[in-house]
Amino acid sequence: MQQLCAIFSHPTFPTIHVAGTNGKGSVCTKLAYSLSKGGYRTGLYTSPHISSFRERIRIGTAYISEEETSYLLNKIYKMIHKHEIKPTFFEITTLLAFLYFQQHNIDIAIIETGIGGRYDATNIITPLVSVITAIGFDHTEVLGSSLDAIAQEKAGIIKKAVPVVLGPDAQRKPIIEKAKELHAPIYQSTQRYADFDEENTDIATLTLKILAPTFPLSTEALEYGLHTTPPCRFESHFFHDHTIIFDVSHNAHGFTKLIERLKRAYPHLNYRFILGFSKGKDIASCALLLQHEAHSIHLISSPHPRLAKATELHPFFTQAPCPIHIETDIPSGIHHALQLAQKNQELIIIAGSFFIMNEAKKAIHLPTTEDNVLA
Repeated sequence: MQQLCAIFSHPTFPTIHVAGTNGKGSVCTKLAYSLSKGGYRTGLYTSPHISSFRERIRIGTAYISEEETSYLLNKIYKMIHKHEIKPTFFEITTLLAFLYFQQHNIDIAIIETGIGGRYDATNIITPLVSVITAIGFDHTEVLGSSLDAIAQEKAGIIKKAVPVVLGPDAQRKPIIEKAKELHAPIYQSTQRYADFDEENTDIATLTLKILAPTFPLSTEALEYGLHTTPPCRFESHFFHDHTIIFDVSHNAHGFTKLIERLKRAYPHLNYRFILGFSKGKDIASCALLLQHEAHSIHLISSPHPRLAKATELHPFFTQAPCPIHIETDIPSGIHHALQLAQKNQELIIIAGSFFIMNEAKKAIHLPTTEDNVLA
């Protein structure tokens, strides 16, 4: 990224940098929509996307256009070929976002890390505020097998004298020590919420308070932004007289929060899970948690290259006390689950990966982010 930015240019616009095992996409969205509603030209860079690559990069509520994506990528590819650089997909995408924001003279950008923080492609910026939402187990093959090791990687986004906001689950020793070492003022969101969205709202609120002297916001802008959530975060739909929840929880920390919310919102229903997982995830921990909360589980396959096959997931669920169904594909799996759930009056939850959501929505004829982009 340093090489690429030396060729093009380092970002000169103000930023907020957000890392964390879970919640960072939601916090980024709340920050961006609050600032955009407040009249500031606000860039938002998040990942992964659900339906369209263009979801990752937007200004206000508008996604980057196909034309600008093609134009900027062509410039990038020409230069990396000329200079014989071999960047990753995420590095190219990050540079694309930076160039797009620079080109459109934004007032501020909200930048979400990809994995970790210390060596993340986004970590060439010096933000106005650094935010670490939560620390949990995910990407352990890259970030380390202990929470302190993971915290050390996330702490890599902390910059000298730059305020850092910590969520309740991010207040670990390596992060506190790093902030003190760099004389970065620490702001802690200490209230623990059972509801993940309330926790993310509190983190975003604290961040916006720090920004208020430079980017003041009206109560209306705050209300609007803080009540915004990205797609597939406990997203509820009614289909054939049945409630279906879409949620991108994909690790044990996320599933714990999801189950807590399900028990509050639907305490008298049994839960039928439709699950797909990306390769390399800690499926064992998720399976151990879910098999004792689910009334039934459907494991689904998809052609998506990042997803594990249902047959690869099944060994993690062999000790489950609930029925396990192996489904050949997402549409047939969802319709099979619907048939059984309607008989038993169960709630359906589709979860486990970003990469199953688009196909799952299409299977029950729901609008997708792709439809919004094309519109």
